[in-house]
Amino acid sequence: MSGKPKQAPRLARPAARYWAGKAPKDVVEADSDTEEEEEEEAQIEAGDVNIGGEQEIIQEGDEDEDEEVDMPMKKDVLKSKSMNIALRDVNISKEGKVIVAGREESGKTALEEDEESEDESEEETKPKITQEGLEDDSSEYESDSEEEEKSKVQFRPVFIAKRNRETIAERDRIAQDTEEALQRKELELEERRKQSHDLVAESIKRELAEKEKEEQTPDIDDTDGLDPAGEFEAWRLRELARIKKEKEEEIRREQEREEIERRRAMPEEQRLKEDLERAQKLRDEKPKGQQKFLQKYWHKGAFHQVRCDEEILQRHDFTEATESTMDVSLLPKVMQVKNFGKRSRTKYTHLLDQDTTAASGGFGGTAPVKAGGKSTEAGGCFLCGGPHMKKGGRSSPSPRRRIVKVAVVGTGLAGLTAAYLLSGSSSSEVEFDVHVFEKAPDSSTLGMDSSSIILPVPGKDQKWRIDVPMRSFQSGYYNTLISLYKLLGISFRKTDFSYSFSRLIPKNDDNSRKITTDIIYNGNSGIAGVSIPSSMRLSGKVLSSIHAAAAEAYVWGIFLLMCIKLLIMYIRVLLLSIPIFRPQDVEEMTFRTWSTSMVPRGSLARWTSLDLAWMEFTQDILVPLFSAVCTAPESDIYDHPVEEFLDYIWLTFGHHHYVALNGVQEVVSKLISGVQHVHLSSPISSIQIDPDDPSICSIHVSNRDKARIHTGFHHIIFATQAVRAVPLLESFASSLSPHAKAKRRAVEDQVACLRQFTYCSTLVINHTDPSLLPDDIQDKRDLNLISLDRNSHPSKTQEVNLSEVEDAWSLRCLPPSYTMATHVLTPPEGYPAHLTTVYQTTNPIIEPRESRILSVATLERAVLTVQSKQALKGLNVEYERKWWQGAGQGKSRLGPLQGARRGDELDQTPGIWICGSYAYSGIPLLEGCVVSARNVVQQGIWKSEGVRRHISF
Repeated sequence: MSGKPKQAPRLARPAARYWAGKAPKDVVEADSDTEEEEEEEAQIEAGDVNIGGEQEIIQEGDEDEDEEVDMPMKKDVLKSKSMNIALRDVNISKEGKVIVAGREESGKTALEEDEESEDESEEETKPKITQEGLEDDSSEYESDSEEEEKSKVQFRPVFIAKRNRETIAERDRIAQDTEEALQRKELELEERRKQSHDLVAESIKRELAEKEKEEQTPDIDDTDGLDPAGEFEAWRLRELARIKKEKEEEIRREQEREEIERRRAMPEEQRLKEDLERAQKLRDEKPKGQQKFLQKYWHKGAFHQVRCDEEILQRHDFTEATESTMDVSLLPKVMQVKNFGKRSRTKYTHLLDQDTTAASGGFGGTAPVKAGGKSTEAGGCFLCGGPHMKKGGRSSPSPRRRIVKVAVVGTGLAGLTAAYLLSGSSSSEVEFDVHVFEKAPDSSTLGMDSSSIILPVPGKDQKWRIDVPMRSFQSGYYNTLISLYKLLGISFRKTDFSYSFSRLIPKNDDNSRKITTDIIYNGNSGIAGVSIPSSMRLSGKVLSSIHAAAAEAYVWGIFLLMCIKLLIMYIRVLLLSIPIFRPQDVEEMTFRTWSTSMVPRGSLARWTSLDLAWMEFTQDILVPLFSAVCTAPESDIYDHPVEEFLDYIWLTFGHHHYVALNGVQEVVSKLISGVQHVHLSSPISSIQIDPDDPSICSIHVSNRDKARIHTGFHHIIFATQAVRAVPLLESFASSLSPHAKAKRRAVEDQVACLRQFTYCSTLVINHTDPSLLPDDIQDKRDLNLISLDRNSHPSKTQEVNLSEVEDAWSLRCLPPSYTMATHVLTPPEGYPAHLTTVYQTTNPIIEPRESRILSVATLERAVLTVQSKQALKGLNVEYERKWWQGAGQGKSRLGPLQGARRGDELDQTPGIWICGSYAYSGIPLLEGCVVSARNVVQQGIWKSEGVRRHISF
């Protein structure tokens, strides 16, 4: 269905221009409109809206003849030039101009443009009018201007969007941007040209290098075959390393598989229990931070840990104190608080730095107070002035604890005992900061456990740890050591060793040596008796020719006489060891002098051969026995003071031997558990006095990596060998100022005292070679003592100093002046019986086979002499000993050289203390280590620092 299109709304016609003093033209001539005009308007309204380039022109002025004549022409032009244009044909250019049907729109109609062109042409061709003509026509012009007014052209407004509008500033900016774009484009082109040039240059260089490389002849490796032995050795080492690595990896995988299978086979309850125990062990081993006052309210916490603080995150210690980023040390004390001046500022939480004894002054009072918060008036309570807070009363405030820094040099039993006692002795007045220095790199090699070895048990998860050297102790002589072990909770078991005393007959013409046993002691304090050695039994050939009963009676008769002689000598030695039966000058007698003076004299002794029996007893029994106890050669045993030997015999009579159930590793771990500062790999090079504060000193440590200095020590405990302490004391004396003459003299006296002590080297080998035992298997016992036969004359008996041997493995035996002691080690439970027995030989005089050696260790042992016994009085003084008491059973006190603080002027200088096996009465053994360390701590450091405590052992 087609119909007439709907008429579009007509646009509003522009109003006529307003002239001052005249009414609008349309209003005046509203009634003069002719029908012809109304029809024209109707025709225009019936068509489309004219929005083309030519707009409708509104003429203003009177209707004269000229207008009537021109009117049809104008209407014809309007009708001919009007056109219908759709909106899609209207565009707007970038410059903001309107383009209609491809033609630029000027905003005027065609009729207006023609009129403007006609006006311009009329003005150009209009002749000049003279002044007279103007005056004649003036009246006519005035009359015409009143009736006719020149028509004005008005334009219909065209809307332009804001985004398409263009101002002068925008036009300039666009021009500038265009210039910058051109410059930028030029720069980019220049950069691309440069890159292209570089690529070409690099390509040329690469081609030249490849060409030069092709021209060069490659070097031929002709080094093969120059050193076949070295090349084979290098290949062998590489193969061994590869095989070892693969074997270790295989063992690790096997252990992991066995562990997985073991845990899978375990019940759920047992597996859960094992997991809980392991978790508890990890929690116990984790180091715990020590919080300061009220630190639990302002510690860092887990949320505030920084990312770089990996150490705290690894140990999961979120209790570390917060750190201030501002240095407030220069501010007044009142301003050294958190959030000063704010309502949330830190308040006083205790009265530690306030004088609470003033009646009306001090904290909370009104009396004048000196600097630092101390009142000038002494009184009682700081609020009421009562006597209940008076000085010396029951409620007097405790002073601030002093920190006393102590250095322990050496981690033997003496050093660990001193560190253990000091670390747990802090009181309300004094806090001890203990530092232990050890040159060993690992905590598992501390102290007396440094030379121990570990052997795997085949088929078992456990391992066999062997103490080196053997640590056994006997009740009666080691009372203080046993008390310490009980205090620590160390378990020990009774082990009454059996002994065999044998003689080594060196190689003779047939190039064979023999080890013949003379005496077999079955232990148990003599209750088990003795056994007949194999050397006294008759051979089978003799028994075949002589009657068996008579031969056996003869052998047992000889053995019975030997036992009687041995019993008489033992009873005689036991009687001579009783303190009241000893000679008066026994303190100055050596074993050689005493054994010679104690030879029985008289006709009865010569008739019964007791004199010879005594000499044989001392040479074949006592000398090897004490040579094994002191691990020293026979010459040192003969020069040893005899009083200590007699004390050992008297005090150990009727007592049992003991060994630690879990070895000395448990002892070391429990002694070191309370010590916070253990410096490993820290060999001390020197000790220096602090030049600014003469009451403290510093320790200089030098190792392969770097040198370190530890400062602020008030006391130094030397728990090492005397020969090791001498150079350190000399360095300390050289660092003293020239005015400290008294201190230097005291240290020099200590050095002179320590120089009197002598040491001998000891060699300990763990092996599986049974050739170091008696030849007959029936003569083997727990401890087998073998010494050189007196009647033999070895070709060469040169003394060897083990301290001069760099590698212990290069030395496998010692001169025959030593007594070789071979201990048959008891394996742990579950050890396969088919495996070879493990032995520990001390001071071997026979070289074991290299393939049977498990470990080699060299030690140094102090050997007491008459001179060192006199020097010992400067370190330890024993008094009030009863007539039945031996060494160590009486009271003892520190000697005058201990501390190096003789005189009041030396009270404010660092204390120098010495402890060890040699610093106490008796044979230098473990008992001397414990007692000397106890005396140094209790009578030395505690007393000098005003600590009143008592040691329970």
